[in-house]
Parts: sequence; C-alpha cells; structure tokens
Amino acid sequence: MYKHEDIITYDVYELDLHGLRQKLERLSIKEAVVYGIGNNGRDTYRMFKNLGINIRYFIDVKATDGIRKFHGVDVKTPDEFVDSYEDEYIVISPSLHDAVYSWMMGKNIPENKVILSFYKTESVTIDYGGHYEDKPFWNIKSCREKPENIKGTFVTIAYNTPENLLRRAIESVLGQTVKELKYLFIINGATDKTAAVIESYAALDSRINVIDMGENLRWTDTQLLKTIKENIEGEYCCQLDSDDYYDEHFLEKTLKIGVDNNADIVCVRTCLFSADSGYNPLHEGLVYDWHDKFYFNIAHPPCHIIGHKNILTAYARSKICSTFWGKLYSNALMKRYLDYLLLLPDKDRELYYRLDIAMTYRILSMSERLFYSDEVLHFSQYSKKNSTFTLAPIEWLMSLWYSYQGIKDEFDVYYSRKKERKYLKEFLKIHLPWMVGRRGMLSPSDKWSDRDTITGHFGEMTQDSIFRDVLLQRKFMRNECRDFYMTICKMAESEADHGI
Repeated sequence: MYKHEDIITYDVYELDLHGLRQKLERLSIKEAVVYGIGNNGRDTYRMFKNLGINIRYFIDVKATDGIRKFHGVDVKTPDEFVDSYEDEYIVISPSLHDAVYSWMMGKNIPENKVILSFYKTESVTIDYGGHYEDKPFWNIKSCREKPENIKGTFVTIAYNTPENLLRRAIESVLGQTVKELKYLFIINGATDKTAAVIESYAALDSRINVIDMGENLRWTDTQLLKTIKENIEGEYCCQLDSDDYYDEHFLEKTLKIGVDNNADIVCVRTCLFSADSGYNPLHEGLVYDWHDKFYFNIAHPPCHIIGHKNILTAYARSKICSTFWGKLYSNALMKRYLDYLLLLPDKDRELYYRLDIAMTYRILSMSERLFYSDEVLHFSQYSKKNSTFTLAPIEWLMSLWYSYQGIKDEFDVYYSRKKERKYLKEFLKIHLPWMVGRRGMLSPSDKWSDRDTITGHFGEMTQDSIFRDVLLQRKFMRNECRDFYMTICKMAESEADHGI
C-alpha cells in the first residue's frame, strides 16, 4: 500500500484464553512450557492452574537480568531453553508472538509443539518518519483564515527535535479530519531548526499559533503553564510531544466520544514503538517489563464510561493508560488543573510534577467522567537513549511517591483496607520496576536539589510497609540499585532518629 519502507502495517493481537483452553483440552496436555512472564503470562498461569496443567518452566529474556522465578516457577533465558528443550509443548504468551514463533522455527523447535494463544483485533499503520525531509511530505492544504468555531486545541512544547520527526508530528495535527482546530506550538528554548520548521508551516496554515519562550523551561515552570492556559481554545485540548504523532481521526473520534458522553477525559490506546524499525527485542537482552518492539497500553474493559469513584481504581490497576499524553481533556478541566499547579509552592510543583505519572494522577483525581476507547490513535516512539529508560532523576521517585499518597488517601474513603492494599500494590508494581532499576538514579545524595525534602520522603517511604516492600523487592532491580535504596532508607531513618 505504501511506497516508503518506513511506513509499515502491524497486526494487533489480544490473548484468547477461550481458544487457548480449547487447544489445550483437545491435545490433552498435562504439562507445558510457557514463553513470557508479563501480564499475558500471568493470565496463562492462572488458566493452567485452574485446568490442573503443570508449567514445567517459563522462558523470558528477563531471566538474563536475574528474574529467575515467576509465581514460584523457574524462568529460563531463551538460550537456556534451546539448550534444554525436551520436546515439550510450548505456549507463547507475549503479544509479539509472531517474532517469538519465527525465532523458535529458526531454532528448529517442532512446529506442532508450539501453541499460539492470540487472535487478531486490528491492523495499525506505523510511520517511522524517515521519509520526512526538508519540506512537507503530505499534501498540506493552506488554511489562510483561522476557523471561527474551534473545536479543540493541540499543544506541543518543543525543545530540539530531529527534523523528520518534528514534521511528522506537525503534519499529523494539520492532517486531522476535523479542520476546526488550533495548534498551539511552544518553542521551549530550541537551538536547532525547530523554530524555522514550525514557522514555515505557520506561513501556510493560520491554525498554527507559535510562541517562543526564549529559553528552555521546565514543564512545571509557571510561565509555561500560564502560556498554555491563556492560549487553549475550544471545548477540548490535548498534548503532543514533538516526536510523537496522532492518527488523522484522533480529534474526530475523541470529540464525538467526549460530547456524546459528557466526558472530562477521553483516553485512547497508545502504540509505543522502537525508533529502530529493525529492532528485535529477542536479540537485545531486554530487561523492561513491557518493552517489546511494539507495545499497546491495556484496553480492558474497552470503550466505556468510568465514573469518579472508579477512575483512580482503574488507574491504579493500569486499566487507564498511565501517561499524561494520548488523552483528550476538556478545557474546563485543563484550566482547573493548571490553576491548581500555579497555586502550588515552586518547590512542591517542581518536585512532585517531574513525572507524567504524577500529572496524570492529579488530573484524573479532578475528573468526574472519563471514557476509555480501545482504538489505537496515538503513537509514541522510544529509543535506548530516551531519558525515560536511562536517567530517571531521583525527583521522579518523589513524584511517584506523591501520586501513591494521593491515591492512598482517596482509597481510604472508598475501599476496605484489604482492597486498598491490593490496588496500591498493583499501582506500584506497574510503575516502580522500570524506575528503580535504572542506574541513572544512583547519583550521590549530596548532588540532589532539595536534598532535605527528598531524604524526608525516603523516611516516609520507610514507614509505609506497602511502598517499602515493593520498592525493595529483589526481583525488581539490580543489586547495586537495591543497595542504593537500602542505604538511602537507612540514612532517612538515621536522620529521623536524630531529629534532622
């Protein structure tokens, strides 16, 4: 369909537990090996347990990083599996099962011993952006007059972005099927061609409003927050990173959902994909819990309204995408949220809202009605150099701690202690592992800004049994990371004992 090799179509699959059960019963299987220890592996484990089928062992690349047990069952690396395979049946549970299947065929695993447990839900087109060069790629039609009835505002805050990815983001907004939009583009101290590129598009399209901040500001800076608040128009708005993009139907479909359901927020599914189109996680010694070549945030239950009482439960259980991006917000809610941030003391705002998890938690807690769509309409790419996966600053842990405390306070009102603990553990097990396993967190405490506040929070974490237990679980992090956190916890306890 496409002449450019970096625009590809990827089939999306979901776990088919009913079909898997039928296959297992038809083959009268009493024991098998399971590839994958993520969410799908967990569901497969539960089914096997209910059916009385023994899992001989799991296979997962995470075993290379020391995760050797899953639900009490041994976990082997793919290489160990190949060396020890003894003609067992193998159930493939990860969503990148096609790649796993091809890999097994390449290792001469008998095809009749491999059981696929997924069904196709849709095909998604992924644009890697390599064909965007130094001019518009799609046929951008000039819009000389600003629309009279703006229905929604897209907001991009851009620093330095590769030109092809920047053009991909811009054109995904200008190419929306709903034309009555505003594109607020904030240049945040960019020193590359970002300003020149967006100005060239602004000359063609009056819907683009360019504001240059003149310097690189934190996303929690009051000047930046006021700029957003004063310039969003219409009933709804959304955020777009300068190296991400939206499907052309994003605004059309989310606006309809928002208006029809009187929703404060409309969440869509995000496709997170590797910036390297040839990247194969099976050959990369992957250690991230969800980090496949393509990752689609969870969509259960699909397409329905969630009321205020259950919004944070859905969030804590990762039923709502956990990032601030990939959502359409009512402007009334967004302005109320920005007002809240602007009233915070500078130290609290900078410390607690460093991470988009904290931003998401706060705006969700302000929402009355949220609609979750299972359509993939937002695309975000990652690379090994992304700070999200390498240098997560220590302040990010503080923002997660803040989110946790807020959710805990609300759960105290709505749920029994048993349910509260369950949901809080699920929240932490989703959001803590990737963060606390990063070596970039291990900076000396004397280099932290707000050292006293951070150390004090570690003391609070030490006193919270749920947070401490999950934080220091052996399976989540490398030895040196766990030792680091143990040291900080002890330091916090010591300072508390001495009244520091």
